Amino acid sequence: MSPKIPSFKLGCLSVALLSAHVAYAAENDHTDTEVQSLSAIVISASKQGEKLEKLNGAASVVERYALDDAQVNDTVDLGRVFPDLQMSYSGSPLFPQVTIRGVTSAQDFYNPALTVYVDGVPQLPVAALQSLVDVERVELLKGPQGTLYGKSAQGGVLNIVTRQPDNDFQAQLKTGLSNRHGYQVQGSVSGPLVEDLLYGSVSLLKTQMPYWLESDVLGSKLARTQAEAGTFKLRLAPVGSPWEMGISGGRDCAKGAHDVYTPYDNIDDRTAYAWADLPEAYRDVYQRRCVNSLTGSGQYQWDDWQLNAIVNTQHLRIEREYPFAMQYSWQPEQWRQDVQELRLSTRPQQAGGIQSRSWDGVFGLYRQKVKQARQYKIDMVVPNYMPYLESNSKNETESLAAYGNMTWHVTPKLDLTGGLRLSRDSAKTNFGGHMGGVAVQGDRSTHQNTWLTHVAAGYQFSDAWRGYVNVAQGYKPAGYNLAPTSMADAEGFGRERSTSYEIGARYSTDDLRFSVAAYRVNSKDTQLYGDSQMGYQTLKNVGKTRSTGVEFNVEWDVSQSLTLAASGFINEAKFVKYVANTCTGCENNRVPFTPSHGLTLAAKGNVRVGNTNLRPQVAVRRTGSLYFDSANTLKQEGYTLLDASVAWNVSDNVELAAYIHNLTDRKYRTYGFSYGALGNFAQVAPGRVFGLTATWMY
Repeated sequence: MSPKIPSFKLGCLSVALLSAHVAYAAENDHTDTEVQSLSAIVISASKQGEKLEKLNGAASVVERYALDDAQVNDTVDLGRVFPDLQMSYSGSPLFPQVTIRGVTSAQDFYNPALTVYVDGVPQLPVAALQSLVDVERVELLKGPQGTLYGKSAQGGVLNIVTRQPDNDFQAQLKTGLSNRHGYQVQGSVSGPLVEDLLYGSVSLLKTQMPYWLESDVLGSKLARTQAEAGTFKLRLAPVGSPWEMGISGGRDCAKGAHDVYTPYDNIDDRTAYAWADLPEAYRDVYQRRCVNSLTGSGQYQWDDWQLNAIVNTQHLRIEREYPFAMQYSWQPEQWRQDVQELRLSTRPQQAGGIQSRSWDGVFGLYRQKVKQARQYKIDMVVPNYMPYLESNSKNETESLAAYGNMTWHVTPKLDLTGGLRLSRDSAKTNFGGHMGGVAVQGDRSTHQNTWLTHVAAGYQFSDAWRGYVNVAQGYKPAGYNLAPTSMADAEGFGRERSTSYEIGARYSTDDLRFSVAAYRVNSKDTQLYGDSQMGYQTLKNVGKTRSTGVEFNVEWDVSQSLTLAASGFINEAKFVKYVANTCTGCENNRVPFTPSHGLTLAAKGNVRVGNTNLRPQVAVRRTGSLYFDSANTLKQEGYTLLDASVAWNVSDNVELAAYIHNLTDRKYRTYGFSYGALGNFAQVAPGRVFGLTATWMY
């Protein structure tokens, strides 16, 4: 099943921070930490507490202290600790551009290629870029995860695991300042409300990103996000009891001046494009997104089995208005998502225990229902006011699924895994309005059944070496454009399917960890927007894509004071068939937003200085060239970023840190598009950011 890897010129690389496998052993003692071996890491995203070293697939885990050292405050920052994950704005925090293994959301704004979960609950696509509050660790499962997670998990799954309250009282306060008016304040408290019975926690966060764009017309401090978030948890878990119950909730609000762009070929001065004669009344750039989430969970254990239930509801509201060229747009949205999952699984083996069962498995029932209501209005405001586009739409999707995944321990060294999922997806749309005086309306519905399979095998060649092969499937269901602008949007689009073939190996000792994987991902009926003028595109099936690549990761604990790491990938993602009429000659072009090469170099220290501890780290991150459009006319050349930081444990309870990201102030684009006769435009990345933080822990 080994895919054929084409030869490449090593012309572009991407470099990121220390790999996700590094974790600190002592949670409450930051001063004498040692690097854990991988055998202690358990992947909760496998839905059965599987050890990372036994997983027949590629995955990475970043623990809390590694996130803190890298100053990872929200999901868009995760590229610093996951070198092979590209996650950035597409001009707005509402619509992330996510790419992993050459599988990308590209122009499909509402369906990222990688689904974000928080404590096992899928997040709405417009909430994929969110604050990280009270996080214990982040898990990245690479490659399609369709049999376990269903739709929109073709690139993988990003599972955020938060801290659960228990009998240990903990409190933390973190504050920080950065250049260009950035700041952060975070606080949390957790502990027993009734010892050995009831536990609770509360966390609050407020941050402001440094701004990086200005305009004489639109004003200063553009492209900046202010976020406020909070969570609470109540956990009822009597000591010695086989059951527990919990309820948790949270609110995450982000606002800022987004949907602003620079001319594509003039990003150096960081000046946002704006029409010079734009009337004063239409110069406001404003976006606000608030999501409320409430989750109930339960767990019961007996013998070798565990039963889990999750019920979640999310409500999200978007306020959005901005000018572009001679137009002014209003685009408010409201979302509601309801999720229920019932899961039965074998209980995980204890760390270091001997395998006592001949098989392990997980079986579940799942339901997800999403409703979206959207208003889309564009007015021409120069030279005179004239209504141009107005559309009101309601969209609804529902997924019902049954799934199962089993691993047969054939021998102490050989495992065989098989998975199956049956999903029934339905979608409907209803919209009406006009564009340029022409009626725009539609009222359609569709439904479809989808079978997904997964097979894998793993072999433990020695205590240190393990190899595996993996074949997995993923999909995006049929549906409709969630931002309709023409009658063509009533036609909808068909299901997209992908199949991944992977072969890999891991090596793990106390001081050296290494992993390598080769893969090929074939996708058909790929769902993309066409390359027509931005804002008026129709989502459709454009053809077939193929992503072929190899990736590696190595970590060497040179001593207790120094760890060196390197990660890299080579990838070719291209259209092998392009049937849509929106892009002539696009066959064999590279898929947008897919860097072709990458390399990760990083060093992290842990040095005792008197009665204190210093943790310096440095990372060089180079990202290879990529295109922003299917026609491969908008190119971002490769770029190199340099990050550095140092944390100082003044005492057991106080830590100070200084950091700098993008030390050389490298300017590069994270997003680009063409807009007819007006030319090409881009979203430029933040420049140099440096700051200080202070943390108090109890």
